[in-house]
Order: sequence, then structure tokens, then C-alpha cells
Amino acid sequence: MKQHRVFVTGDVHGWHNIDKLNSDNFPVGNTLTKEDIVIICGDAGFVWDGEAADRRKIHWISSRPFTTVYCDGNHEGFPLFDQYEKVEFHGAQAHKISDSLYHIRRGEIMELDGRKYFFFGGAFSHDREYRTKDYDWFMEELPVQSEYDHALDRLAANDFKVDYIITHDVPLKYNLRMGYHGVSPYMMENYDKSFLNICAVLQNIHEMTSYTAWFAGHYHVNERLDRLQVLLDDIVEISDNEDGYIMLENYVRKTMSRVFTREELKQRLIEEDLYINYNKIGTWKQFGVRDPALKGREFFDVPVTENELRYVTDLYNWYTVKKATEDVC
Repeated sequence: MKQHRVFVTGDVHGWHNIDKLNSDNFPVGNTLTKEDIVIICGDAGFVWDGEAADRRKIHWISSRPFTTVYCDGNHEGFPLFDQYEKVEFHGAQAHKISDSLYHIRRGEIMELDGRKYFFFGGAFSHDREYRTKDYDWFMEELPVQSEYDHALDRLAANDFKVDYIITHDVPLKYNLRMGYHGVSPYMMENYDKSFLNICAVLQNIHEMTSYTAWFAGHYHVNERLDRLQVLLDDIVEISDNEDGYIMLENYVRKTMSRVFTREELKQRLIEEDLYINYNKIGTWKQFGVRDPALKGREFFDVPVTENELRYVTDLYNWYTVKKATEDVC
């Protein structure tokens, strides 16, 4: 029987960080099949408000060669999840968003090739004060007791032993080690009393459960703390080595670190027939009447300072990171 290839990465936030999974930045993805799995550690954002943008995001990720699964983060459209069919996916209860996109519910355990993946989504919104309740912020980002009880029941049925833990937030000890305040009691004042401090919940799970590696997102960093790997644009592949995974080359970081001379950058803009304004570089169709642009070759008709060259290089690198995503869209 063919072994599933399984990959894990961090937040996607709809279109904002999805480029790491396009055909250029995740080239191994082009060789996969729908039997292979990419796991997103929350803040996927595919289900947000049910409007056209959601349908485009769902279509885009579903059109990739692999199957995508994710735990919820804090930036999800929680009220809309129950509009999707509840199914079993490799032993885990899930919402079927499309034929190759699944939201794994809290406390569930997915089994693949003899490996067990425990999922528990949710997180505190650090930007709570900038959001509106029940519009772009939901109390359901935190777990309730029944979800925690369900998680403990599932773990107990597996003797509190799994191979991998997939979450969005992190146990309390790691929240503190990353320089946060351990989720102070005042933060819980924003929630009904039925909701639990997720960092404390995850700390308890950490203390009780035997596991090989724990993957999380949320903090917008790529950082390893003991057996916890916090992910943003890094992608790992599950393996049989001592750590339980290998780190793939980060094509987004590699692209964004490129530097060019004035003539090199000018030649690239000319060859790719690109246009430029103060905040982006792109093809002509990516600009409009209210978003005027200059031909790339014309930008270099006047002297360009070193600061300007670095800024335009960043714009060009960002265009390159996003290009394969835009081509599909």
C-alpha cells in the first residue's frame, strides 16, 4: 500500500500567506496526489464570511494536487462551519469543505500509515481590540469544557499516546518562553464563563500526553522550542527520523532575500513586461484606473538611489512569490 506523504505548515490567512503552497514555492506539491496531505496549523481562513472570496480560496486550494486539512485558529468564520457536511476523515470527525479540503474538529485524532495526529484548534486573538464581536471576532475561538472533555476521552482511548499534535496556539509554558504574558486573567473578561483558557488547556494536554512532535502556528514566527515547532512560512514533511519530521527548503524566504544590481533588476522588469507604482509590481492587468502604474523600463530612466533600489527589489521579489498564485486565480 502506498504511504501517504504528509506535510505541515503554519497560518494561511486566506490569500495573505497562501503563496507558500503555490507551484513555485512548494514544488514538491506538484508531484503529490490527493492521497497526500498538507496540514495547516490554524488560521486557514478558507471559511470566513461565505462570500465570493471564500469560494475562490476554497477553489484555489482544492485545485492543488494534494488534500488539505486544518485545525481552526482564531481567525476563522466559526458560525459557518456547521453549514458544511460532518464526515469522518481517516478516523477524525471533520467538516468537509470540499472533496480535498477538511476542517478537523477539536479533540479528534487522524490516523495515517500507523501514525496518530491529534488536533485541537483555537487561540486567543492578540488583536481583539481592533475587531468587532460576531463580525470578525468570535468567542468560539476558545474551547468550551465539552470540547476539552472530548479531547481527553479521545486521548484516553489512545492511552494518552499519539505521534503528532496539531494546534494553533501553544501550551502555557511556551507562550511564556516566547515573551507573552501567559494569557493574563484580564483577557478572559472578553469571553463568557463557559470558555476556557486555551493555553492552560494545551498545557494540561502537554503534561499528560506522550508525543513525538508538536506543531503550532499563531505567533507568525518559525521557531523550535523543545519538541514544539512553531510554523509560519516554513513547511515540514513527516518522516521516520529522530525528530519525526524534516524541514523543507523555504522558497518564500529564499526569494525575498534576493538582491539585484540596477541593471539586473531593470532587465528583469523589461523581459517580464512588468509595471510599477509606489506599492507593487505586476502585469498590466493587475493595475486599474485608480491604481496607475509606470512601465518598469521607464522607472529607470531617472537616477535611482540605493534605498529606492532596495525597495523596488522587495516589490519585485514579493511579485515573484505571489506570481504562481495569481496565475491560478
